[in-house]
This record gives sequence, structure tokens and C-alpha cells, in this order.
Amino acid sequence: MLTYVICTALAVAVGVLYPRWRRYTRIRAFKHQHGCKDAAKYPHEDPIMGSDMTRARLNAMQEGRFFRLYTEQFQKYGKTFEEIWRGKPLINTTEPANLQRIAAVGFEDFGKVNPTLILTSKPLQSLELSQEPSVASAPFFGPSIFSDGPIWRHARSMIKPIFARAELSDIDHLASFSNRFMALLPDDGSMVDVQPLLRRLFLDVAMDFLFGRPLGFLEPEVPAEATEFSEAFLKAQTLSIQTRESGWLKFNLSRYTKTKEYKDAYTTVHRYVDKEVARALRETKGDKPASEDSPAVRRRYILLDEMAKQVRDPVQLRYHVLAVFLPARDSTGIAVSNILFQLARHPHEWTKLRRVALAIGDAPLTFEKLKSLVEFRYVFHETVRTIGPAARVWRMAVKDTVLPVGGGPDQKSPVFVARGTPVVSGTWAMMHDPDLWGDDVEEFKPDRWIERKPLWDFVPFWGGPRICPAQQQVLTHLVYLMVRLTQRFERLENCDPVLEYVEKINPSVESMNGVKVAFKN
Repeated sequence: MLTYVICTALAVAVGVLYPRWRRYTRIRAFKHQHGCKDAAKYPHEDPIMGSDMTRARLNAMQEGRFFRLYTEQFQKYGKTFEEIWRGKPLINTTEPANLQRIAAVGFEDFGKVNPTLILTSKPLQSLELSQEPSVASAPFFGPSIFSDGPIWRHARSMIKPIFARAELSDIDHLASFSNRFMALLPDDGSMVDVQPLLRRLFLDVAMDFLFGRPLGFLEPEVPAEATEFSEAFLKAQTLSIQTRESGWLKFNLSRYTKTKEYKDAYTTVHRYVDKEVARALRETKGDKPASEDSPAVRRRYILLDEMAKQVRDPVQLRYHVLAVFLPARDSTGIAVSNILFQLARHPHEWTKLRRVALAIGDAPLTFEKLKSLVEFRYVFHETVRTIGPAARVWRMAVKDTVLPVGGGPDQKSPVFVARGTPVVSGTWAMMHDPDLWGDDVEEFKPDRWIERKPLWDFVPFWGGPRICPAQQQVLTHLVYLMVRLTQRFERLENCDPVLEYVEKINPSVESMNGVKVAFKN
């Protein structure tokens, strides 16, 4: 009997320890092969779960200094450092070479972060395991362009040509929305917080492009349907994102996603989207999708209708269109708000843009003309670099891999990244790195972009295969509106006694104090 017990214990021990020993020896050989050295470690007070880091960042988020804190951590611990997040290693980096590796060169080595795999320690064997939406966003969002593997590739191949054709369509349709927006601006030079007005403008633009009809956000009295949809979407999005920045000890995700508040919010959003999906499926029955190689047709594109020609399952179609609406709902509005925030504090830059805009005269604002106005693009680039919209880009290693730099005392050696390890690219901190941008890194200087080609030190639309398919549309829309504003108004004055940009994560990053300005002639 004793022999049986001993043998059983040995068998169990071997079954548990041997795979770990094999894993250890493989990692050791892998590190040696690639010359890997360890990244700097964050000195946690809680080295088990990393809850001290979570608390510090949540406090900074509430005080409007989240990205400042993150930048200070990079300055103190290096451009690549490791922390503990929910009991697991997480690598932070601002090295352009590492971003290039994650986004492009080593694209197949990294997938979207799935908290389910992190919290359960579920083995990560292949990219296919991270195709389903994470518990932090399901069932609000589902399989779409946010996914990995075949689902992502299909969504990308479907959406990209639709945006490409839409970019060439007549932008006169955008003019009608811009006219309604400008009619809301005071013409007596009085103060206005333009940030909520721009949010309303681009909500209507996004709804019209995606669903074929605006909800009336630019009406003097916003319809109840528009308010209900917008508030429900924001609530569902906020609740799903809170789980990522909050600690494991604070939230039980499996119960959290079943709360009535969250369900009511995403159900309201789904009800509206499903109604539009049903219309699109009904009206496109029998239609064939246009070929990416077919000649561009001068017509208005409705994204949902174009997708409905390829995706006939209503639930799949709902998730695809929601994935596009998520960044479209506020990204351009926040970008223009931030541009006006900076220009109000740098009036000489407004004067320079107005000079360019007036030189256009009565010439039509075509796609090609807007693309040629490099001065407006320089202002956009410098605004994004200095105050955002800012982000951290999360990815997860789907197999053992390396980052090219960040290891060792000099942080020049490769860093080993075990499968299942999240890697967070601190793009905001990177764009405030004096080693990349000079000692005047905190100054707003659009002229720094003259003859400077953005590389991997500046990725406002990310890069590689996952680069934002709507980047040209965003640039076209914001340049068009800025040309219209600078043509109409001689001056832009700041009306906010708080000069610095205080960030508010809601869940996108915007100015906590709004953008209080006066347009004057």
C-alpha cells in the first residue's frame, strides 16, 4: 500500500513538474538564442497582484493626470519596464522599434488583449483563442474588427475598401452638417464651450455615414431618441472599460457583466442598431458588393448598407457596425476640440491657418484640395503629439516572442515576452519624450513638422495591418471644418482661466474643462 502511495505521488509530481521543467528549459534556450535580457522591474508595494499601481493610476485618472503619471514612470524606470497587473507580468514600452515590432514586423506574434485568458491562466496555444470578445466588453461588442485571426481579416477586408471609396465621394454632404454646426456658434463674439458642440456634430456625421440617417444631435432641441442612444452607448462603453483599469480584487468580472445597469445600457444600443440592421438587410437583398478594383462611383456610401451586401447574419452585422461606430463617435470631434484648445492659446497659429484658408478663395474644397493643405495637417499632428487624443495600445503575445530593445542595464538588449503577456505601448509618453522630440517637447510648435516624416515615433492611427482604415476620412473631415472656421472668423480667443490641458477619461480622453473660446471678427 505504501509503495502504491509513493508511486502515485511520484507520478503526480512528475506530471506537474516535468512540463514546467520543459517549459523553463525552452524559455532559457530561447532567451539565449535571441540574446534577451530582463527589462527593468517596477518596485511594487504589492508584488503579488500589483494593486498599488492600480490604485495610483485610478487616482491619477480621477485627478486628470493619468498620462502625466505614466510618462513620469517611463522617465524614472526606463522606456521599457515590467509591472505586475492582476498577478501577471505586463510590459510597458515607448520604444519606437518595439512599437514597429508589435504593429508590423512581428504582427503575427501579438493579438488583442483578452482578460479572460489572463485571469484564468487559460493556456494560450494560438491566435484563434483570442477571437471572442473579452468578458469586459461582451455582450456589448462581439466578433468584429476588434477580434483576431480570420474574423479580423474578414472584417478588415470588408471595411477598408468601403472607407477608400467613401473618401472619394462628394464631400458636399459634409457641408450641410458643418453649416448647421456653425449656425450654433455665437456670432457676437461671446464665449462658447465648443467641445460638446463638436461632439454633437460628429455624432450626426458618424450616424449618417454608418446608418444612413443622423439622429438630430445638431437640432436646437436634441430628440429623445438621440439622447437615449448616446447616453446608453457611453454608459455601456464606460462600464466595460472600467474593468481593464481596475484591479482584480475590486471587480469580479463574471458577475459584473450581468449587472442590470450594464445590460440595460447595451440592450438600448442593440435595439437601435438592430432596427437599422433589419432595414439594411431588407433594402440590400440581392445586391452584390462592389469590387475594390472597380471604378469609384460618385455617390454617397452608407457603411451599414455596404456591409449588409456581404454579411447577412443580423447579429454579426450588428457587431461589425458597432465596432466601427466606437472610434467614429468621438475621435474626430475630440481631435478638432483639441486643435481649437491649442489654437486659442497660440493665436498666431490661427492667423497663419486663416491666411492659407483665405487664399483658397471660392475654389471647391475637394478631397484632393484638402489633402494638399499641409499647414492644417501640421497643426493636427502637433495637437495630437502634445495633448492627444491620447491612448495606450494594448496587445498580448500569442506565442513566445521578443521585443528588439529594452533589456539589460542600458535597455539596449532584446526583451523576452512569454505567450500570454500583455504589452502596452505608451504612445502619449512616447510623444513627450525629449530624446525623440528635443528639449522643447512640451511646446506647441506645428512648424516642427515641416519636412519631418512621421515614423514609428508618431502613430496617431497606429500602424501595420491594424492601422485605422478611417484615417483619411478623419483628416478630411477635420481639415474641412478647420478651413471653414478659419475662413469665417478672423480671431479665436481663449476664455478659460485654466491654461493647461487637464485630461478627462470618459472613456475617451478629452479636456476636463471643455474648450471655452470666443470666435471673433
